[in-house]
Amino acid sequence: MRKKAKQGRASSLAVAAMAFACFAGAAQAQGKLGTYTGTVAISGVESEKHSKVTFRANVKIAMPLTSGNARSAMAEIGDVDKPSATATILQWDLEARNASPDSDGKITSWTCSLAAPTEVPMNASGVLNVDYTAKTHSMFVALVSTKPIALKCMNSRSGAYRKTELVSLFFGTNEPDVLPYKELAFADAARLAAKYTLVPVSQMKGRYLPVDMEWDFRLAR
Repeated sequence: MRKKAKQGRASSLAVAAMAFACFAGAAQAQGKLGTYTGTVAISGVESEKHSKVTFRANVKIAMPLTSGNARSAMAEIGDVDKPSATATILQWDLEARNASPDSDGKITSWTCSLAAPTEVPMNASGVLNVDYTAKTHSMFVALVSTKPIALKCMNSRSGAYRKTELVSLFFGTNEPDVLPYKELAFADAARLAAKYTLVPVSQMKGRYLPVDMEWDFRLAR
């Protein structure tokens, strides 16, 4: 059941990410304006009423600019057939329990951890905005793995077992439904780099604790 719930949350993140666009991108322009490629280190905690996931990952991603002019440019990402990102999952620790006791009055709980660091392809959905005039950038990108990771688990009643699970991640300057967008400065548009902590204040508040991120993207034409 958790796997299905996780996929549902990932889908909602991906839909919300597309709302971050400031204007529509032209698909035929993809790649002609250049592509930002680089890495993002992500770590955080997803906390719900009866479960908690502590995660850490390194992401590699390519974001082709889809539209732009002398003042600004945008990369609009919407993977369908071919993932534009890969993630090395370094930590995925789950703690969970049932909401109510079983017939014997005891509550069943379980824990899971990553069997081994795992690289998985990820579909990306979101937007990167670059303002050349103000020398700032803003973005939100949701990521959903196309292959599951392997977890080693322990149930308080039945003991050890293994499972696989699709995972979702995200990175950006702020949640896609929060206005005005948080913009971070850059010295040169050829390199967008920042160390940043996203503190949820809207749709992710109460589900995610502050998420630490560090990205470094280079523009290639």
